[in-house]
Formats: sequence, structure tokens, C-alpha cells
Amino acid sequence: MSRVTDLPIAPAPHPASPNRRAVLRGGLVIGAGVVVAATVSACESGPTPNQTTAEALLPLARSADADAAAARDLAPRVTEYSAALTVVADQRTRHAQALTAEITRLDQDIAARVSETASPSAPVTPTPTAPAGTATLDDLRTALTSSAKSARQAAISLSGYSAGLAGSVSASTTTLVEVQLG
Repeated sequence: MSRVTDLPIAPAPHPASPNRRAVLRGGLVIGAGVVVAATVSACESGPTPNQTTAEALLPLARSADADAAAARDLAPRVTEYSAALTVVADQRTRHAQALTAEITRLDQDIAARVSETASPSAPVTPTPTAPAGTATLDDLRTALTSSAKSARQAAISLSGYSAGLAGSVSASTTTLVEVQLG
């Protein structure tokens, strides 16, 4: 018989190294976990960029509606500015339509709120100390100037098409005040 020490000594086995399939499977599991985690965290992060942009455009659409209504109301009462007030009303109506279309594209839930509380940027009512036509026209000028300023500020803070739209509304509204009602 031979002795135990005479047996050849085999090298110690190496720990099992993973094969390619195991590595790929592990990568897929980790990748799927990352996607699920990102999706869950996105649900809890607040408003989307589209919602934020739509919210920024909402007051612009409301003031455009209100300015158009005020100009239409003034046109028959301030006859020397009837044609100019009609232009103002038409242009502000187009602004409201374009802004509402963009808000709808961005977020339909926010678009439903455009007509909820449309109110003029500034009150368009005559003051007791001035003739009705002069004070009311001045109030409309003030409201339009305020609308133009708000649109300009929105254009600065937004990007892309929405910024261009707000900038165009600002420039057009400023022109209405300075040319049509100047």
C-alpha cells in the first residue's frame, strides 16, 4: 500500500468565476432596477417642465382675454378711438388664442383653467373726476402696458417656442399701446 503522502497534490480549486451569461443577467437586473427607481422618483418630483411653462403662460392668456373684452366694451363709447380699439380687441383675441393653443399643447388640465377667472390687468372703469372716455382709455392703456410687461418677463424666463410666443405678445401689445392708442 502506498502512503497518503505519496499521492499527488492537486492545486487548490479557484473560486467559481462568473460566466458571461451570469454577468449579463446581473447587468440586466441592475439596469431594470435603475429604470424603476428613476420612474418612481420622477412621479414624486413635482410639476413637469411642460406644466411649469403652461402655468407661466396662463396669466398671459387670461389678461389677453380681459384686455380684448375691455377694448370691445370701450369701442362704442369712445368713438374717436373706435377703429383703434377694434384693432386692439382683435389682436388681443388672437394673442389669447395663440397662448391658449400653446397651453393646451403643454398641459390640457391647465388649459381648462384659462377662462376660469379672466379679469382685466387693471380695472377699466371711469373715475368720477374725469370724463368717462379719457379715464377708461387711460385705464386700458395701463392694463395693456402691464400685460406687455408680464409677457416680456415670461419671455425672459421661458425657452423655445413658448419664450418666442411670449416675446411676440409683449412686442405686439406694446405696439398697440404706443401706435393704436398713442
